[in-house]
Amino acid sequence: MIDKLKEIGKQQFEIAKKWVIDHINGIDIFDEHYVDKAKTNPWYTLGSLVWLFWMVTIVSGCLLMAIYIPSISEAYDSIVKIQTEIPFGAITRGVHKYGADAVIIAATMRLYRMFLACDYKPNREFNIAIALITLLFGMYSGLTGYLLIWNQRAFWATKVFATFPTYVEQFYILGPTHIGVNTSQILLGGSSIGQATMTRFYAFHTAFTLLALIAYELYIYKTGFKRLNISWKLASVPTAMVFITAIILPAQIGHRADPSVTPLPILSDWYFLALYQFLKYMEPVWATALTVLVPVTVIALPFFDLGPETRLSKRPIFLMVTIMGFIQFLVFSGLIIANIANIHRDPPIWRTGTWIIIAIGVVWQYINHKIERPEKLPVAIMDFIAYVACPLFVLYWSFPTLLNGWITVKQQLVGVGVCMIPATIAYGWHLLIRKRIVQTQEKAA
Repeated sequence: MIDKLKEIGKQQFEIAKKWVIDHINGIDIFDEHYVDKAKTNPWYTLGSLVWLFWMVTIVSGCLLMAIYIPSISEAYDSIVKIQTEIPFGAITRGVHKYGADAVIIAATMRLYRMFLACDYKPNREFNIAIALITLLFGMYSGLTGYLLIWNQRAFWATKVFATFPTYVEQFYILGPTHIGVNTSQILLGGSSIGQATMTRFYAFHTAFTLLALIAYELYIYKTGFKRLNISWKLASVPTAMVFITAIILPAQIGHRADPSVTPLPILSDWYFLALYQFLKYMEPVWATALTVLVPVTVIALPFFDLGPETRLSKRPIFLMVTIMGFIQFLVFSGLIIANIANIHRDPPIWRTGTWIIIAIGVVWQYINHKIERPEKLPVAIMDFIAYVACPLFVLYWSFPTLLNGWITVKQQLVGVGVCMIPATIAYGWHLLIRKRIVQTQEKAA
């Protein structure tokens, strides 16, 4: 008996080891495995464009470091000096700003492409996590660099961002650890934005890039891949676009930071606008939780997309989720720019819209399943309950409740328990019961 258990354990270890090795071998940082596709499909040049814009940002940033002074009393003046007195300073700063924006745009488009084109199959689920981390790295690197201007908009956007971790204190388990307040104070270098914050953000801004660059160079050294998988002639076009944009639309300076005057609305750079609007519609503690939950969900989704199917029409749930995310980003960004936030009107509208979009995907997926694999009536009924009714119930019941917030620990436990009932039914049917029933029916036939 012991020997048999050892043998089973060894087999499971070998299976897990092979799974990990296969997934590691499938890793792409900047679409290194799609060199041939990039020659005929421009969507597969996005990985190379992320690297290219990153290099443009690094080079221009190094030039700015020679003049910039990371001091709250001199930072704004050094930006003005770069913009107005240093030869080509305005262009260099514009290239740095628009190059960083281009990194985020290209990284976002690449992440969408990977979902829509199913580039995480086979054995490439890790690439979604890497692509998302690349995007978040660009966004948070931009956030740390945003404060360095030390203008009014940057100061107050950073103040809002720094309050996020403090809401973790309201969670029952994490509250006593004071991890939220400690994290906020580590970011700020104290309880308020000051010189320590400037120093730390300047260090974070440079360290993020340096550490990422070292890691990527080690990856290139290990694998032998090329850094740029498009020709330099082709690469010159997007590079020229960044320079032209920097000339036509010089990077803004704004007004010097004034902690005593709160601007309304408080706006961040463009890629965080939707998040700021989102904060207006719900309790900050739940907004903080969802800010963490969304990236975790994005990383987890590919592991739930079972089967070899890669056609978009056969993966409607993923299509609808992707469309929903894009629409909400555009709508929320537009609302905060227009300074519109109606707590009584807006959340019910977009929550209902979200529910309808995902419901379409769930029903569409079920229809596809029945067309390709028609089963007898009892199995079809249970399929509908497990694959349609249960997910829609969880979505319809938990989504508004989650966003409105469970007030007490008891309500949190009840809420999770209610969601676990249909989830257990659905997964129990899919993983344990359905396969056996279908095999029995096939044998009987």
